[in-house]
Amino acid sequence: MSMEISVLSDERLGSINEWQHAIDAEGFPLRLAGSRMLVDVKGFLPATLRDKKTGFECYHSDPLELVETYDNVHFDHNWKYVLALVWGGNFAEMQAAWMAASAYARATSGMVFDEEAGKILTAADALAVVRDMINRYPQA
Repeated sequence: MSMEISVLSDERLGSINEWQHAIDAEGFPLRLAGSRMLVDVKGFLPATLRDKKTGFECYHSDPLELVETYDNVHFDHNWKYVLALVWGGNFAEMQAAWMAASAYARATSGMVFDEEAGKILTAADALAVVRDMINRYPQA
């Protein structure tokens, strides 16, 4: 079973390095692999969480398609970009995806859409979700 969250934004980070800087600024123990341009990222993105190899899938999605798929959700405006992060049932993958998404959202003044809950979270709220995950699953 796969899970997905999306970052909604009107700005984009340019590279994995910029994304890593945003993650580092939050103090998360997550290292993304590679140094490619983000527009080139499609599919599995390897990462290391603490000392454990992990990762998540990463895709650029169509904002209009997301709005049409979730027509019961109130998106506060027409976002320019959607970055979807997908993972399996692994806690390390889940934490890595949430850390990466919340840091990306804060760096781009965006929001995080939790598809399972059908909720849009501010970057601050998404960061609170991550902090709660770290407290609940510190060894993930």
